Amino acid sequence: MGKKGIAGFFAEKFPFFRASGVIVLVAFALSILFMRWVINDRMTGFLPDEPSPRSYFALYPMNFVDEDGTSVLRSRVGETVAGVLVRDGSAVELLISKIESMAKGDTSSLSISQGLSDLLKALPEEARQKILRESALLANEFLKNSGTETALTGVTSEAVWKEIEKLSLPMEENNIIFQILDEVLQPLTRVDEELTRSLRDDLAESLKPLERSVSPGDLLVEKGQMVTPQVARILKLQGYSQVTFPWKQILFALFALPFWPLWIRLQSGFRPSSPDRTPWIYISFVVGLSWVVEYFSSLFNVQGMGSLFLAGCAYLTLPSLLAFQVVLGGSILGAIVVTGLSALHVVLVALMGLISAIAGFGLLSDVNSRSHFWRQLFQLGLLQGAVSLLIRWAFELGIYPQLLMYLVIGTAAWSTVVIAVLPLLENSFDVLSPLRLMEMSHPSNPLLKKLQIEAPGTYHHALMLGTLAESVADKLGMNSNLLKAGAYFHDIGKLKRPQFFVENQMGNANIHDELKPSLSALIIIAHIREGLELAEEYHLPQKIREFIKEHHGTTCLSYFYRKAKSMGLEIPRDQFCYPGPRPRSRETGLLMLVDSVEAAVRAEMRASTSIPDLQKTIEGVVETKMSEGQLDDVDFTLKDLALIKQTLLTAFQSMYHTRKVKEIQEKDKEQLLQKLKKQEEESIEGSLASR
Repeated sequence: MGKKGIAGFFAEKFPFFRASGVIVLVAFALSILFMRWVINDRMTGFLPDEPSPRSYFALYPMNFVDEDGTSVLRSRVGETVAGVLVRDGSAVELLISKIESMAKGDTSSLSISQGLSDLLKALPEEARQKILRESALLANEFLKNSGTETALTGVTSEAVWKEIEKLSLPMEENNIIFQILDEVLQPLTRVDEELTRSLRDDLAESLKPLERSVSPGDLLVEKGQMVTPQVARILKLQGYSQVTFPWKQILFALFALPFWPLWIRLQSGFRPSSPDRTPWIYISFVVGLSWVVEYFSSLFNVQGMGSLFLAGCAYLTLPSLLAFQVVLGGSILGAIVVTGLSALHVVLVALMGLISAIAGFGLLSDVNSRSHFWRQLFQLGLLQGAVSLLIRWAFELGIYPQLLMYLVIGTAAWSTVVIAVLPLLENSFDVLSPLRLMEMSHPSNPLLKKLQIEAPGTYHHALMLGTLAESVADKLGMNSNLLKAGAYFHDIGKLKRPQFFVENQMGNANIHDELKPSLSALIIIAHIREGLELAEEYHLPQKIREFIKEHHGTTCLSYFYRKAKSMGLEIPRDQFCYPGPRPRSRETGLLMLVDSVEAAVRAEMRASTSIPDLQKTIEGVVETKMSEGQLDDVDFTLKDLALIKQTLLTAFQSMYHTRKVKEIQEKDKEQLLQKLKKQEEESIEGSLASR
């Protein structure tokens, strides 16, 4: 790679990697992201787990799982399970032990209250033993008959009294027995925490998640309410901004945007390094401007205005295939940059870009005036609006009168902005639109008026060349406006010394007859350099200057060279040749052929203008240019050259036709006079009759 290094290598092989264009694109993206963060996110954005700064309403219909509601409902279902009770084996063993102690008359292991223990001790031994035995018998009976309900809730007081009354003991003893059994007979169950937790979890999981839906206009969160994580996710899906610095979008801009130009190049075969191509920095600037337009339009909930602006600029200044890729790719990238990675907004804006790319190909390809351009742009905007409304209707995104007003006003306003901005872009980036070319080719152009007054022969030659080149360009599908403008200005260098060129000598003596051949050649060749100086002075576009510089290529003035040789002068042939370069585009190559053919036909016009002679002259000129290598850098095919020759032949036939009139004989004259006299008499009689 030598001294050029990696950057120079890629700049030469892949011009899209030039830092200037990429930097412009990234700068626009970062500026929009920062502006959106400052104006939108920080002022009206939300933060999770913080009070809402304002009330948020749904913009689009959506279904979602209400995780917060599901969690609350599941917790309530779990709370219905108080606890899972299981039979307590240790409680049963303890009860059996107490029954055995009572049967033996031992109260020490009963764990009864102190008052009851003192009461038993105060009783006579026989009465105490009797009460304890009866209590043991009843407790054992309750233990044997304990079912699920008794195990869970314990023996009821009613059941205990019912059994005590069957003993037919005194009331005092019955009361003591009841107190003993009340303290001894405890529930034989316990709450199993693990089983309780498992049952609660099973019940909660068996409950299906709550699914909710929102429609446009529904309240999502009220001002002052806490923004839960779930609400935060819904707000993001709806396109609302979170008060966070847009790091994700910045990383996207830094890593993805530099590769977009490569995709454009692969899709369209666009090579801006060739001299007849639009510079990449212009594309980057226009795409960036479209993002700005899209951002300001989105503030009014109107999507697609950025792609409308981009289509208007691209289709008028770029080749159609390249313009299609620029509009489509630029709109998709703009959707990601401008909308804050909101899925619904990205899809909507990207669809608007697709409509602009497809419809713009037909609506903006043949524009003939600025008013016509505005009407076509407005129609494209209305088409975008109709598709936008259709999408909103299909997805129930909401359609309201204010939106319709914004769509119409926005379309008219941005169409007007394109009309106003386009001349500034053309002058700033030296690009050409059909409108600018038509304005340049108008006879009121100062340089053309100067040419018409000071070099009328050259002006007439330029007009004829423009007509010929335009007709051939239409046949080849080339830019006829560019060919016409290039033809009009290709010989402006002759304004410096118009009398030294034969078309301006008006039949007078040829000045070159009195000059040395080398001086004549120097004067004639100088009209290229002097034309470029005039082009610089009048600020002609670079593409027009290429016609001035390349229309003679590196051809030589053979007449003056032979004249010098016949005079015995030893002068290098290079002094009689144009400096070039040779034509490097189809347009300049075509102008060279048309210019040379027109000059050759005009020179031989007096000799003959028959079709075979014209055809021979045209084919001879084309063959000469090809043999000299003047068209080596132009991708003309054999079919193109055949079409060029045929179109020129047809055009020259109509220009240099002759009218063949049959000679009138004496006899024919007498018959003709008699016929005219008769017609005159009939006319007089008819006039008198009408009176």
